Amino acid sequence: MRLAQELFGAEFQNPVLLASGTCGYGEEVSEILDLDALGGIVTKAVTPEPRAGNPAPRVAEYDAGMLNSVGLANVGLERFRAEKLPWLARNLSRAQVLVNVAGAAVEDYVRVIEALEGEPGFLGFELNVSCPNVKKGGAMFSTSEELLADVVRQARAATRRPLIVKLAPNVPDIGRMAEVAVDAGADGLTLINTFPGLLFDLETRRPVLGAGAGGVSGPGILPMGVHAVWKARQRVDVPIIGVGGVRTAHDALQYIFAGASLVEIGTASFWIPAPPKGYSQVCTTSAPGTASPTSGTSSARPITFELASSC
Repeated sequence: MRLAQELFGAEFQNPVLLASGTCGYGEEVSEILDLDALGGIVTKAVTPEPRAGNPAPRVAEYDAGMLNSVGLANVGLERFRAEKLPWLARNLSRAQVLVNVAGAAVEDYVRVIEALEGEPGFLGFELNVSCPNVKKGGAMFSTSEELLADVVRQARAATRRPLIVKLAPNVPDIGRMAEVAVDAGADGLTLINTFPGLLFDLETRRPVLGAGAGGVSGPGILPMGVHAVWKARQRVDVPIIGVGGVRTAHDALQYIFAGASLVEIGTASFWIPAPPKGYSQVCTTSAPGTASPTSGTSSARPITFELASSC
């Protein structure tokens, strides 16, 4: 079985990607992972200016997964363009790279995209319009049809590269938001981002995270992620990247059967920084054809991996 597949006008050599916020800009995990053996990676978010992020502690485990509130900490546009993107261009020749873009206003997204449009070393952009851990921007965009359409439309006008929009799960109708994003120009969707959540330290009676609330990821959100992909697939016909709770091949197949074209891996890579167990079996056993959730017929959807991301 040939694992390579073409999506967004490019060849993915295999079905495994690492999710934004879980692998830095690639270099940070390059000594423990052969990044160029992956299908690709999604970089940590890039904003126009550097961000220090939220106060520590930023990450806490619980029985069903992880709570995080990193606050989109990143090096900023200029350093990313001068240091991080050139490293990716030098060191990755086969793995595809998507640049995750975030901002507090529509102009922030456009500024980053326009600045990077002509640079080498990456395939396209993933618009992070759904991070729950920032006071401005973030999930504000993906919970309003009007705001979502505006940011996607202006981002679309700024680039000819593939544009993938990452949506929030906590909306009344994820299928409708998927339609809005695609109608505004999205080439694909990433579903889902983390759920808002809060946990307390029972000794101090204070939140376990420095910022208070955070985003919930890991195994506990798998059914919600699969449901979101299933709902979106009934409304749109673009590639969907399924994200959230993937630890094994069986988890990945849940997304594939729901209609995902790709699957990303994030939270699980913090526990075991390697491709999920059995992913090669998924590629070889399910790639020939899976049941379409809308028509009941067989459809050979491409398969790729990513875990629930940290933002």
